[in-house]
Amino acid sequence: MLILLLKWLSTFEPSKKFRAELDLMFWGARHSRFIRKRFQRRIFYVYNCDISHLADIHQSVKFPHPIGVVIGSQAKVDEGCFIYQQVTIGSNFYPDNSMANIQSNTVIGCGAKIIGGISVGKSCYIGANAVVTKTMEANTIAVGVNKFIKK
Repeated sequence: MLILLLKWLSTFEPSKKFRAELDLMFWGARHSRFIRKRFQRRIFYVYNCDISHLADIHQSVKFPHPIGVVIGSQAKVDEGCFIYQQVTIGSNFYPDNSMANIQSNTVIGCGAKIIGGISVGKSCYIGANAVVTKTMEANTIAVGVNKFIKK
């Protein structure tokens, strides 16, 4: 906890500060309701991001421009991913509320929407403003609405 607080206090770069605040929120989800709520609200009001404390986001995930990101409670993001601004990872309107599983080293471009209980394979690229509602294989590029290009 102390290391996370020092990391948060010692940086002025928005992407690093955001990542530290996200780590503090996840720490608070396990240990302190007050800390979790404090940082979840701070993330919402400062960065306009709505990220659930129940989401499974690996510590190595980078947010280069942390503005307007929405990540739901059942989303899973593996290591080495990049998530740019205005990205939504959420559920469809089905009652199971399932959300995407994003595997390692995937880059999600600004404004992309990943909807439903799908799987995005390793080392994929999801282009800016792409909408993905179908499972993607590994090493694929998504452009437009469910249009996939094999690398």
